[in-house]
Amino acid sequence: CAASRQATCGDGCIPVSWLCDGEQQCPDGTDELCECECFSVPAVCGAKKLQCPGTHHCIPHWELCDRHQDCEDGWDEEGCPVQPCLPGQWQCRNRVCIVAEWKCNGVDDCGDSSDEDICAPCPPGMVRCDEGKCILESLMCNDEDDCLDGTDEPSTCGEWALGRGSPRPCNCLLVCCHQVCSAHVDIRSGNLYWLAFPPTPLLGPSSPHPPTLFSHLSCPRTHMPCRDGTECVAQEYVCDGEKDCVDGSDEEGCAQLCDTPGRRQSLYPCGLGVCLNASLVCSGQQDCADGSDEGGNCSLPCQRHCSQLCYPSPQGPRCWCAPGYQLAEDGMSCVDVDECTEQGKGTCSQICLNAPGTYSCSCLAGYLLEPDGHICKLGGPEPMLLVAVQSEVLSYGLRSGHEEVLLTTDKERTVFSLDYDLVERKIFWMDLATESISWQSLDSSKKGTLVKGVRSDCIAVDWLGRNLYWTDGVAGQVLATSLGAAWRGKPEYTVVLDGDLEQPHSLVLQPLAGMLYWSEVGKQPRLMEATMDGRRQRVLLAQGLGWPTALALDLPTSRLFWLDEKLSNVGSTHLDGTDVKVLQLRWVQSPFAAAVCEGQLYWSEGKAWSVQQVDKATGKNRTVLLKRHGQPHGLQVPTWGSPDSRCTLCWMLLTDSVPSGTNGCTKSNGGCAQLCLPNP
Repeated sequence: CAASRQATCGDGCIPVSWLCDGEQQCPDGTDELCECECFSVPAVCGAKKLQCPGTHHCIPHWELCDRHQDCEDGWDEEGCPVQPCLPGQWQCRNRVCIVAEWKCNGVDDCGDSSDEDICAPCPPGMVRCDEGKCILESLMCNDEDDCLDGTDEPSTCGEWALGRGSPRPCNCLLVCCHQVCSAHVDIRSGNLYWLAFPPTPLLGPSSPHPPTLFSHLSCPRTHMPCRDGTECVAQEYVCDGEKDCVDGSDEEGCAQLCDTPGRRQSLYPCGLGVCLNASLVCSGQQDCADGSDEGGNCSLPCQRHCSQLCYPSPQGPRCWCAPGYQLAEDGMSCVDVDECTEQGKGTCSQICLNAPGTYSCSCLAGYLLEPDGHICKLGGPEPMLLVAVQSEVLSYGLRSGHEEVLLTTDKERTVFSLDYDLVERKIFWMDLATESISWQSLDSSKKGTLVKGVRSDCIAVDWLGRNLYWTDGVAGQVLATSLGAAWRGKPEYTVVLDGDLEQPHSLVLQPLAGMLYWSEVGKQPRLMEATMDGRRQRVLLAQGLGWPTALALDLPTSRLFWLDEKLSNVGSTHLDGTDVKVLQLRWVQSPFAAAVCEGQLYWSEGKAWSVQQVDKATGKNRTVLLKRHGQPHGLQVPTWGSPDSRCTLCWMLLTDSVPSGTNGCTKSNGGCAQLCLPNP
């Protein structure tokens, strides 16, 4: 039997998880004899190494799921994510899939040199970063990014120990009939899970102590572990009034926040950590479980000069405020709560109007306010999500969940980045196999090629100025061509941005304002803006970024969203670079493209082969919308309907945020004979 996964059962083998599970699988019942003395392979590995089950062989944590079998029975590669490339392909550092035989052929087939950087072996005692350079093995998991891409600090770094209160580490598999320790690695979250029986006393068939699932997970600095040790939650979710941990531990110990200046309402902290409405204190009835809301100085009259309300308490009279107000620093006066500026609350999805003691939400033209009074939904037809999956483009109904294949290319070709022209109802996409940008009409079978001889991570359609833009990360350029161009044997495009760009990656346009925004993922990652003719370049954000690989523009709120592959977070900023908000979300692993619609953020996740969504304001309520056999790439939320209604809607969306911005190419091509690039 395989020592790491099976146990002897008569003449056969059974999984170790069947041992001592209360059900007899072996004819002689030996799988349920749980009183024998346990003999295990001793733990011989240090804190930063993992013992291959049933052996004395140790491997570093970073060798888990590295697509190389390091344990003799392959245990270190079990349960790992599937390689997101097709059989016979190899994934580059920039997530492009190339033919495996092209690796180490002396030609930069990836476009980022990663297929050639890995060819020379590292010297003994050194390991290779994903980016290509070699570092000392002692620098792995030392809490410092010695690799530029951070691959020397994977999520599997950290102490590997048994659950809370356990007396010894469990980094070996116990192979007898009791104290089973069966492990499973979730490399995507960096957690190790195993099944363990309490070591003492020895368990019998009628033992009251069932097997317990322990896990050790190392939470990032921006997260806190739940008490049961099963998950991490972001710090901004702690004491926010919602239970994000299954055991509710993120909402425990919040009593110190109940009656501090700045709270929307004054709440009374019970001694056991529960917050009680002030109106229930000193009511003659015990409402706190420990009785701390009654007695003491409850009989003292309220003689303080409170601006609004006063309530008695066991500690003496206290001032408090009506809903919509909060207690000021002096502890007696009340000030209005501006619900519209409170960060992370998501008070209104679009327009928030503050008033003394209250607020109201409203929506932009084309949207309807939901019955909850907070969320704005698009009116008219159901909004659709366009997703490129391998050689297909799918539409996904954001209300019905209905899926439909809109177009299919040759199977050897890959639809990479895509965008949609809402005027002529055409889908444009980048095809890396043929190094071309192609298009197909949704109203007919017409299709064509716009330009050839280009490589790009991202394309974007200016549906108003009738141009298409794309980034070239290798050349460090942003380029453009006319939507009406046709391939006639030579390229017809212009370089819009050149010079000091360092690996431009994702790109989004704001056509009515004549502005473009892009991300750079080089040594100094940053978010940039410029006019659509390449002038007036400006840095929006240059701090707190790793690899901002996916951008999305939210026009109703005038915010730019990004997803960071290296830091596993979602961020957003106002279009002037202010009011930066960042949500640490550990499931953001390899984002390729993103889109915002109504209150949701959507993105394509390369490693998980899925399209996911979260609440754009809080990062909560994550949902996997699509998961197919194929890697998703481009993603867009187009606006359906007649051209006139679409243009009217888009104009209304942007009128408030861009009062002086216009696209000068909308009339007579701006007076240009060929390509017109707007300069507002």
